[in-house]
Amino acid sequence: MVHPALARFAILQEVQTGGDRTLLAKSKAGSLVAIRILAETTIPEDIGSALAHESSAGARLAHEAIVQLRAMLIEPDLAALVMEFVPGVSLQRLLRFSQGRGVRVPDNAGWYVVERIFAALAHAHASKDATGAPAPVLHRELSPSSVVIGWNGAVKVGDFGLTRLHALVAALQKKTFVPDAAPLVSPEQARGEDPTARSDVYAAALVAVRLLTGRTPFARYRNDPAELDKALRAGKLHPLSKMREDLPSDVKQAFDRALDPDPAARTVTAQEIVDLVRASFDVDRGKEKLEKLVGRWREELEKTLTPWERRGSLADSGEVGDVAKPAPGPDAGGDDGALALASHDDRPSSDSVFSHDKASEAALEATDVAVSMSRIGSIAPEALQVALPPMRITMPSLPVYGGPVAYAPRPKESAFKGPLAAVLVVIVFVILGGGAFLLFKYLSAPVAPPVGGLDRPEPGAIVITRGPPTAPKVHPRSA
Repeated sequence: MVHPALARFAILQEVQTGGDRTLLAKSKAGSLVAIRILAETTIPEDIGSALAHESSAGARLAHEAIVQLRAMLIEPDLAALVMEFVPGVSLQRLLRFSQGRGVRVPDNAGWYVVERIFAALAHAHASKDATGAPAPVLHRELSPSSVVIGWNGAVKVGDFGLTRLHALVAALQKKTFVPDAAPLVSPEQARGEDPTARSDVYAAALVAVRLLTGRTPFARYRNDPAELDKALRAGKLHPLSKMREDLPSDVKQAFDRALDPDPAARTVTAQEIVDLVRASFDVDRGKEKLEKLVGRWREELEKTLTPWERRGSLADSGEVGDVAKPAPGPDAGGDDGALALASHDDRPSSDSVFSHDKASEAALEATDVAVSMSRIGSIAPEALQVALPPMRITMPSLPVYGGPVAYAPRPKESAFKGPLAAVLVVIVFVILGGGAFLLFKYLSAPVAPPVGGLDRPEPGAIVITRGPPTAPKVHPRSA
């Protein structure tokens, strides 16, 4: 049942993301909006006032790289955010898609995304209140799921201040949403300290590391919450300058400072990184590369939606996505799941930059947009080699998915088989037969009489011989 406060919207799709119910709707003005339901219970007056105050800060953010907050709906039994809808794909889904195929986003496109993220932070951190006094707006929990890549190549950061809003309504919820993996935050936030603008810079630098290397920070600890918490508190990462030694020295130094675990030493600002990236890379060219890449990968990206995401996000209007799409309905092609594709996707990734394996610390090879087409889809042929997920082997022919990785021992094959083995057997038998024959001949030979030594008869001794008598020989002298 639709709440009366939402009656002025035409609801098109609905998904469950990040513990919230999100609706894709069409306003009376004809624009597409995303409505995020924060709470559907009794809202006390003090909580409602706090929600209005927090949302007013986000409403002041008007920038091309920020998802615009259109309204905050606060009713006695409802709290919801109305935001602009950006048709596209979340950066988290795009990164998982490329990572699963052993490639990463091209450098030009990656630097364009990095520049847009830091540009959004720079604008929010430079925000002022109604009196003109500095009133920086913090994101507090920036991640790839907070970034949307539009099909037209636009990059926008959303969810500014969403962490604070969730904290305000948490006590009103009957159930508390626990994500599959802890968010990657700055070390001071992991220790329970209040975040600052430098905390946002650290989180954005983590996103940059993943974009520019293809590796997920702290991924090796995702299955152990206690170890992940320790790692986040320490904040020690393999430096970007070691993984991408080809980058300009000033760029490497800036990002190494942005990832410094000590917030006092993290002096680089979001605006400084924006200026440095614009001076070092062609971000305009990067936008063109990104638009081509998501356009060619769009069909395959839409196939990454799970069946329950697609069922919960069926299009009821041909307005979703491109205007050239087919008629409305479940068979409307790419329209199905448009909201889910652009929404949060916090399933953890597996690869890590924090590994003892030298190969895993190296950056993945960048995708070549010019050859990222194939007959069976819209990705490069070499990108079709998808690594298998971890599996537990119970029988050599029966893999059971899920559980720790195990490897079934493979029986060793003998090298001595076939014609080679037959020849070797014959040679061995010939050698053994010849050796036996020679040994037999040696043992059966007659023994020669001894010559000299103690066995010679003495002079005058009588020698008895066997056999017929012989005539004595007569010598000439005796004759």
